[in-house]
Amino acid sequence: MLSPVPVASILVVAPDADLRQSLVFVLQASGFIVNTCTAWPPDDQLGQFDAIILDEIAVPRGSYADIHLAALHDRIILLAGRGGPVPNIPHACVVRKPLLDSLLLDLLQSLVTGGSTASK
Repeated sequence: MLSPVPVASILVVAPDADLRQSLVFVLQASGFIVNTCTAWPPDDQLGQFDAIILDEIAVPRGSYADIHLAALHDRIILLAGRGGPVPNIPHACVVRKPLLDSLLLDLLQSLVTGGSTASK
């Protein structure tokens, strides 16, 4: 069972409305403040979030994405589909969809409390 999480602001970037709504429900029920968007937000908005949950479908392609994703350091959880290769995003923790267990919440809690996610 998860221990209480400090209040943290999470950005969910997911084009799919059903996925976005499901994540909002689970995250708010776990005590997080949740903001959402369907596409990559402006860079000046990224610093206001403690962590970012990013659906691989929303990952911008090209060197622009690499530069800006790397700037987020260890605050990204990438949601990747079961099939195909996972985008190589430095510093991102990868969680495969469908989300069937508590791995996403465990990783998120570790990110916002400053714990290590390297072994997840």
